[in-house]
Formats: sequence, C-alpha cells, structure tokens
Amino acid sequence: MTSLKTCLFAAMLAFTLSSCNDDDDDQTVDPGAGNIPAVASADPQFSTLVAALTKAELVATLQGAGPFTVFAPNNAAFTATGITSLDPLTKDALTPILTSHVVSGTVKAADVKSGTVETVNTNNDIYLSKNADGVFINGKIKVIATDVAASNGVIHVIDNVIVPPTRSLVEIAQADTNFTELVSLVLAADPAVATALTSAGNGLTVFAPTNAAFRELYKTTPKATLLAPANRALLTSVLLYHVVPGRVFSTDLPNVSGPVATANTGESVTFDLAGGAKVVGTTSGASNITAANILATNGVVHVIDKVLMP
Repeated sequence: MTSLKTCLFAAMLAFTLSSCNDDDDDQTVDPGAGNIPAVASADPQFSTLVAALTKAELVATLQGAGPFTVFAPNNAAFTATGITSLDPLTKDALTPILTSHVVSGTVKAADVKSGTVETVNTNNDIYLSKNADGVFINGKIKVIATDVAASNGVIHVIDNVIVPPTRSLVEIAQADTNFTELVSLVLAADPAVATALTSAGNGLTVFAPTNAAFRELYKTTPKATLLAPANRALLTSVLLYHVVPGRVFSTDLPNVSGPVATANTGESVTFDLAGGAKVVGTTSGASNITAANILATNGVVHVIDKVLMP
C-alpha cells in the first residue's frame, strides 16, 4: 500500500460532517418538541423504526440529552431493504444496524458535507455524497426529508436502511461467480495487488471487470500472455489500474472533473456521465458501470463491462 497514491477526494472533498453550533443549534433543536423517540412515535411512517428501537432497547439512549442526528428510515425504507418483519432479528442483530443511523451532535441539512462520518456504531462509519440531486448515504440511500426538529437533536428521513457491510473486497469477489477471472488474475499477479485489496486504511474503490469483460480482452491479449512470468509486471499494472484509493461512490461522480489517480502509480482514469456512468481508461476507452456501490468493509466495488487499460 505504500505505493498507492493519495488521490481524488483528499483535495476535492472535505471528509468531515460539520455540526451546528451557537445560534444555529437553536433553530434545529426545538426544546418545545418531544425527544427523538417521541417525535418518531408520533409519526406513523416511523412505526417500524420505533418497534426496532424498542426491540433493541435503544429508546432510552435516544431519549438522552444528546444531541443526536438520526438518519431515520421510514416504513417503506425497511420494506425496500427486504426487512418485512422484525421477528427474525434479535437485539444483537438490530443494534449495529440502528446505531449506524445515529451521529453525535446536531447536523442540519445545510451543514452536510461529502465524506466519511462517524456514527455511534464505532465499527461502522457511513459515507455521505452531496450533489445537485441531494444527499446520499453509501451511494444509494437518499435523504428524502430533512431537519425534523426534536428537543435533543434532529431527524433526517431516508429511503433505505443502512446495513453495515460484513465482507471485504476480496470476499465479495470470491463469492461472486462473475468475478472468477478477476480473482484468478489477482492471485497470479504480484502479491502487492492482494495486499492492497485486503488492506483497510482509508478504503479503496475497485472497478471490477466481469468474466465477460476479461474474455473480450483475451481476444487481443490472451490470458496465457498475461499469466506468463515475464509479463507479471504488466498484469500487476493492469489490475492496479482498476483500484482508486479512497471510497468513491456513484453519487460522488457528479462532483468529479478531470483525471483521477489510480493505484497504478502515475496512471489515472476519467469519468463520463453522459448516457450513464462510465469509467474511461487511457487506451481502453469507456467501460460502463453496470452495478454500483457494493459496500465492503474496506471499500466499495463497482462492476464494469470492459477491462481498463492504462
């Protein structure tokens, strides 16, 4: 990882979430309103959330002084996530999910910035993207209503449930039969590639070509050529060209202009959002992003339909 260049959002995005202070707090925290659980209980759209908080024994915590900022999934959000009943979920299962929706401090919508945000779940940060279409969490969860005041904080309504990732980048690739070619090439490349993909650090973004993408590449660059010991450096450079340091979600891309450095030192990619999101390699041209924002414990995966070449 020492060879990986710091790139992109270290300069472009302020990886902080500013909290309100001074007079601004008084405009959001409403002493006359109920506390966060009381406000949620009074709104039928949060009945599933309230039931989940009750089952996880977190109501008393959110009745505390705080202040807290809660990204609150409504009932439709639970359904969209596939949670149609809380019966199968134990307190231990619900707690890391629910605490991933809570941030210490009062954060109004106007104060949200793109970047990493610590939640009260110390094992799971969330990642905010703010663009012309609004605010998104982890690239796919949209904030659909903001600044619902409570006496001990503020609520923002979201359209899906934040579920902490449980698999690393490598584990995601190994578990998906669409990536068998990618996995085999990573194992054949310099160990630095596998080391990079298993590292935590500040996270990575991987543009993962499917088996079909590699089969297309093999028509002009045979797999045997890539696997030849004499070409190990070539294989390594191609694979590292698909890795960008830092977590870059699809909802961050509207804010990106110009080239973005990759883990292949000295090489960069660009993005084209016209007619759908595409990542563009120097000599390979545009590759469509066919599936986006697959969250891992150490980064994010976007599936692409063409191998990128520096």
